[in-house]
This record gives sequence, structure tokens and C-alpha cells, in this order.
Amino acid sequence: MSNNDVLNTCKEEDLNEDSISIQNGLEMIREWLRKQPHLNVRDDDESLLIFLRSSKYSIQRTKEKLDNYYSMITLLPEMFDDRDPFASDIQTLLNVGTMVPLPNTLGKCGPRIIFYGCGYDPVLVPYTTIMKVCLMMYEILMAEDLNTVAFGIYLLFDLKRFSLKYVLQLTPAILTQHVYCTETGYPLRLKGIQIDNCPPAMDVIIKIANACLKGKVSNRFHVYREDSNLQKEIPLEMLPIEHGGKNGSIKELGAIWKKKMESYREWFRENAKYKTNENLRPGPPKTSDSELGVDGSFRKLAVD
Repeated sequence: MSNNDVLNTCKEEDLNEDSISIQNGLEMIREWLRKQPHLNVRDDDESLLIFLRSSKYSIQRTKEKLDNYYSMITLLPEMFDDRDPFASDIQTLLNVGTMVPLPNTLGKCGPRIIFYGCGYDPVLVPYTTIMKVCLMMYEILMAEDLNTVAFGIYLLFDLKRFSLKYVLQLTPAILTQHVYCTETGYPLRLKGIQIDNCPPAMDVIIKIANACLKGKVSNRFHVYREDSNLQKEIPLEMLPIEHGGKNGSIKELGAIWKKKMESYREWFRENAKYKTNENLRPGPPKTSDSELGVDGSFRKLAVD
């Protein structure tokens, strides 16, 4: 990552980019943005390159991802307003320190593994806070990590310390919001999801979450009951040290990422002003119902 060695990332030359394609892409996107009265975006080169790289320089896909991302901020103010790393609930989560990106990726130019070790008190850290911090982490990775931007993310959950009291907070609406943000709102390719030590009480929640996933991502969703299955999808050496691997210490990474997130305090505050004005959108405005309506998401679940 920028200015430190927390993550080992691929280099810009590994992306097979050239200055002409970069400049042409940036010019085309800026020309399109000038014709979008509803979009207020970060339009510096680095910010726009995130969307171009994650779209493999497809201009159409870049436009879609830009619109999806800034619409998401508008449609979910509870997730994107007041993102203060020093808020008490966020500090409590960061002090536990088990939500961390792992240093080594799945291949030199492969997806970044994000590890979720849980262990939170659902009273002090509601699930909406877990969501908020998860999304804040995505933004830091987008800003600093080429692997995340160009090659995507792989989510690894260990539910051994997950409080079942969260089940009452995991409503279909909340699950839909979380999946929508991860899969549609952010310009990141979701390369896989692995859930380990999954208790039977979570089965219905898992089915609902999987029903929200689209296309081939649903086939990359793997659920296991025991630690012995951790390496079925991810090689053992790619796991954290605490799980028998060689991919960083959760305890050490948690402390590093607490400081990292705190350092972005002003950035998060400023970013809240970049969003869409749906009253100015050419054509029908996007709404929470049109983008996040849950009825259709669960038709599949109803017939299973």
C-alpha cells in the first residue's frame, strides 16, 4: 500500500497499461461526466483510474460503475454519512481488530483476501457498524491497492466468534444492502466468498445472502462447518498465522489497520459530499426501491 509495506501489491507495469490508453480513457470519461448533471464525483486522475482499471478500460462499464458508486452513497445515507473512525462503535470494532486485508494475494496479480474474524458485541457494535467499517475498508483499498482495483477481492469469514445475537439484526433489507454495496455499488470484482465455522443457526441467513448474489458470484459462495475445511478454496499458506498459514498476523494487522482507518478521517468526511442528485438525473431517478427492492431477490429462495 502507499507509503508502507502492509500489503505486497502488483506493480503498475503488471497491468499492461500505456499512457495513451490511460489519457484517452480519462478524456472520454471526463467528457461524459460534463454531460451528467446529476453526478458530483471525485474527478482527479487517481480517482477516475480506479473505475477505469476495475472495468479493464471498458468506457461503458466505467460509466456504469461511476454511476452505481455515487448513487449508492445517495441511496444509503445511513452507511455513508457520519463515517468517523473515532466514533465509539467504530473504535470498539477497530479495537477488536479482526477485520483485516491480508498481505499476500491469491497470485502476484490476483485478488486481495479480506479476513473477517468477528468477535464483536452486538450491543456495542451493531451489524450496521460492521457494514459501515467494511465499506470504509473497501474505499481505502481502492485508493491504495492495485490488486484490489484491478483483480478484485476474495472475502473470507470465520464465524467461530460470531455472536448469534446478530441473527436478529440480519434482516433481509440489511442483507440486501450489504450485498448490493459489495457486488454492485463498489467498482470491485467479487472473486469469491468463503464462510467457515458456520453454525446451523445461520443457515437461513446464508440462503438469503446467497439469493441476493448475481450470476457466477453465487457459484463462488462456499460455506463450511469446521476449521478443517478452511483451505478447500484458499491454500493453507494464504491463511493468517493464527489459522496455521503464513499470511500475516491478525493481531498485528488489526493494530495497523486501526491507525490506517483513523488516518482517513478527513477523507471520509469530505467524501460524503460526492454523490448523485437524483432530481437532476436525465431519465427516471434511482430510488431505494428500484435499486434495493427485496421482493425479487428472494423469489429464488422461496422456491428452493
